Order: sequence, then C-alpha cells, then structure tokens
Amino acid sequence: QDMQGNSLPQDHAALAEHPQRIGRYRIERVLGKGGFGLVYLAHDEQLNRLVALKVPHAKLISKPEDAEAYLAEARTVANLDHPGIVPVHDVGSTEDCLCYVVSKYIEGTDLSAKLKESRLKYRDAAELVATVAEALHYAHKQGLVHRDVKPGNILIGKDGRPYVVDFG
Repeated sequence: QDMQGNSLPQDHAALAEHPQRIGRYRIERVLGKGGFGLVYLAHDEQLNRLVALKVPHAKLISKPEDAEAYLAEARTVANLDHPGIVPVHDVGSTEDCLCYVVSKYIEGTDLSAKLKESRLKYRDAAELVATVAEALHYAHKQGLVHRDVKPGNILIGKDGRPYVVDFG
C-alpha cells in the first residue's frame, strides 16, 4: 500500500514481503518506497505508538561505515526541534539491518499526492510555502541543508499542516 493506504501496482507485490520486526519495532506495512529505501509503518511496543521506520536499500549501505554516515545525519536531524520538521525518535542497527531511522508517524499524505487530487488555493499555497520556508530556515540556522526539497518530501497531516521530511 502507498502512504494513503491504496493498493500498490502488481510490480510492487514484492514489497508486501517485509520483515515482521526490526529491533523493538513490529512492522505493520510499507508506507512508501524511494530511491534511498523503504519506509514502513511500525509499532513501537515499548512506547505503544505508531512510527515511521526508514530502512535504506542494502545496495546503498553495504558496510558499517556507510551506515555510520547515514546514522550521523539522522542524529543531526534528531536534534532539530521545530513543529514543521518531522522529529527523529530513534536510530539503530540489527544483524539483518545495518541501519534504520525511526521518525514520528504523520497520518495523512504528501504534497505530491495532494496536488494530483486538486490545486491549492492561492492563500493555502502561500501559507504552506511560508511554513516550509520557516522550517528550512530553522534547519539552516542549525547548519543542516535539506538538499532534496520537493512535494514528495513534504507531508500533509490530517490537520492540513505541512511537515518537512527526508533530510540528508
């Protein structure tokens, strides 16, 4: 299923075969797939909450030093504290998974999908751009540059608020 819960096309059937657990997280389903990896909806059984768990493709993280660079970036994002940036809750590695990053789960859709459904009103578009710009400005002041700002990396929560994801 995609981030909206729709069935994925047949060529994505392999995504249905996901691990049952990664570390302390029980995998529920695939939320999305990108060039860098898979994002799962997972249940944190210790804190009893849903989270987004991102795992890079194995071909990109083939040795421990690759994983360390990815985890270092995640640690930097975890220190950001802004309402327009999806917070990182945890990072880790297991025997089967050289690294994973756990973030707050934002129920909703991404801006790319929302724009396919309908155009934004001018006022709504201006408010969205201002909110995203404030979040990015905050990250820049902390020394972090996003490098891939695009509609697919802006989540729109059920409350209509935008959240920037996928730093690094």
